[in-house]
Amino acid sequence: MIDEIYLEIPTYNNGEWELTNFESREKLSDFVKATFKEPGKYELDEASKLFNEQARLFRTNGDVYCMAPFRSRDFIKYWDSEKAKCKKGVIFKNNGKVWYLPRDYYMWINFLPIYDKMKKKFDFPLVWDVQLHMSLYEFLAELNFKHASILKKRQIASSYYHMGKFINQIWFEEGPILKLGASLKDYINLNGSWKFLDEYRAFLNSSTAWYRPMNPGKVLTWQQKIEVTKSGRKKDVGLKGMIQGMSFEQSPTKGVGGPCTYFFYEEAGIAPTMSTTFEYIRPAMQAGELTTGMFIAAGSVGDLKDCEPLKQMTLYPKENSIYEVTTNLIDETGISGQSGLFIPEQWGMPPHIDNFGNSLVEQALKAIDKMFETWKKELRPELYQLRISQHPRNIKEAFDYRVESAFPQNLVSDQEREIKEGAFPFETVDISEKPDGSLRIKRISKAPITEFPIKKNVEDKTGAIVIWERPDENPEFGMYYGSIDPVSEGKTTTSDSLCSIYIYKTAVNVTRHTEDRVENFVEGDKIVAAWCGRFDDINKTHERLRLIIEWYNAWTLIENNISLFIMYMIKERKQKYLVPKNQMLFLKEAQANKTVYQEYGWKNTGTLFKSHLLSYLIEWLKETIDEEIDDDGTIVKKHYGIRRLPDLMALKEMQAYQPGVNVDRIVSLAALIAFVKIQDSNRLTKIRIENEIPENLENSQNLYKLKSSPFRNIGKKKNNSNFSKKRSPYKRLR
Repeated sequence: MIDEIYLEIPTYNNGEWELTNFESREKLSDFVKATFKEPGKYELDEASKLFNEQARLFRTNGDVYCMAPFRSRDFIKYWDSEKAKCKKGVIFKNNGKVWYLPRDYYMWINFLPIYDKMKKKFDFPLVWDVQLHMSLYEFLAELNFKHASILKKRQIASSYYHMGKFINQIWFEEGPILKLGASLKDYINLNGSWKFLDEYRAFLNSSTAWYRPMNPGKVLTWQQKIEVTKSGRKKDVGLKGMIQGMSFEQSPTKGVGGPCTYFFYEEAGIAPTMSTTFEYIRPAMQAGELTTGMFIAAGSVGDLKDCEPLKQMTLYPKENSIYEVTTNLIDETGISGQSGLFIPEQWGMPPHIDNFGNSLVEQALKAIDKMFETWKKELRPELYQLRISQHPRNIKEAFDYRVESAFPQNLVSDQEREIKEGAFPFETVDISEKPDGSLRIKRISKAPITEFPIKKNVEDKTGAIVIWERPDENPEFGMYYGSIDPVSEGKTTTSDSLCSIYIYKTAVNVTRHTEDRVENFVEGDKIVAAWCGRFDDINKTHERLRLIIEWYNAWTLIENNISLFIMYMIKERKQKYLVPKNQMLFLKEAQANKTVYQEYGWKNTGTLFKSHLLSYLIEWLKETIDEEIDDDGTIVKKHYGIRRLPDLMALKEMQAYQPGVNVDRIVSLAALIAFVKIQDSNRLTKIRIENEIPENLENSQNLYKLKSSPFRNIGKKKNNSNFSKKRSPYKRLR
């Protein structure tokens, strides 16, 4: 790790070599950050030929680095000088431009040959800005006591580079503990990354002055030491750094204990339990509040079910202690945001790289567009999407679903991001009943269930009630609607099914009287509360559902495949809250449930959900509810109906939905939306009048200040000139 690395950094300054010192680690970080740009913008020039001068010298000299006699002064000076560069990194200044090469990158391009598949032989890495960019990102993360997440396209030699990082540490530092992990053993054994370590060790020991024995030196276990006998006694000599390999097929925490300098998670895009591994190993990289180690996750996306941890680290870096960068590659719109490092297809894409190593990004994008057009014509949709995910131009393309989805995944992803960024604040509450029958609402810190699907053996499946908006005071009947997908039993370890309820608030026409104007606007419809869970005692599950319904005075649909809750409500004499079957017009519309004779509820039979209810929900998500318009009338941005759904777990079910997948939330939500859509077309919009005029003003001489007379339209043609500017009908969405 870093040990006064900010002092005496070798510096090439327009033809002369010198040393550069910084006052502190923070000053070095500021300097490096100023050199951290973006592939295509590094402006590499003829000085880049000096970056890997030693590698070219090796080939020119006939596979020899230093021509000076062994152990001569020049020999020792050469190898000490190169060792300093491999430990400190190098600053290059040329014609007013400045570049910093981190230590690992300098050693990699000069002393660690890789197999070049284009040349079909072993050779040193070429200088490419994309790999320099990756190394600078990791170095900045380290300087700032953060971890690193790298979502990348394929074929940028990431595994070679990161094994070079390990080699650099074990070759030159005292006692580092380096851990290499993966979800499968084949990613890290001699069929995987470990073979690169063996190749590097063999080359360094045979071609440099830096000979390092390993004992043990077997696959997945190295320690840099050798046993010697001195004065008749055996002792271990060496820097004693260690490299350990481990896989997590059996357990995500196996082998992660003990101190750790660097942990590199190989093939992080195929690592379904990486988040668990990360959380368990973080204490090994901490000393109190100080960060002493670094977790590095790098990979391309594999199956979507396996890459969720990498997705979370990439899109939500701050909550994962990941070093974040500003990028306009979140999606195809070019909107800027914070993420872990993302390396798209257009960076470092042969042949669109100039002679100095600069990415020719615009050229590459044009070539990619043509390539994608060809694939779209020739490939099945799911294969086309899979191929794009391995060559993504933006983060969204990397994680897009590879099968045709029933839901608008672009809107789902955007809404998911906004929810996680805090755009929809909520509270979690518990509801209980007082002896007099009134309700006690208590805020709690318990989190709702955020795992989908929930594991069958999870002990506590009660979850928490999530409230985005509390009910209006004394809400009239018909203001709120509910929908329930019930469960048939209490405690179980054989089912992952949960009870689900949503509370929906209908749109309201609001007239607000203030001192100087009358405002008219519409409060848009929205989901205001939800609960998903179950109690070991099914009666407690039923009680929770009833209390939520009573709090909101919500007319509620229930799926009656399971009739226990309906029977409970009848027993409690609360059936007025249940929507009778004959009021569910969507059943008549779909010609469904004709042979179902229960008075309350609907039965999810045949293709009712898939062929009918689902379409109502999808259209509700996709409909335009608001527009942002420029001064010239140009639509700048559209807001879609999905903004009315602030529930993150419903979005997760939409992302995972395929026929046969258990989606409790979506079932209750789809029935709810189908019901209220038809209700809306057959009733008047709710009205609320808000009076914000002080009582003493109504009879005062200041009454004339009101800009809107209550009698202004009598005997006149319609004229809205006295009203304020028309407001967005969804301005109060939360």
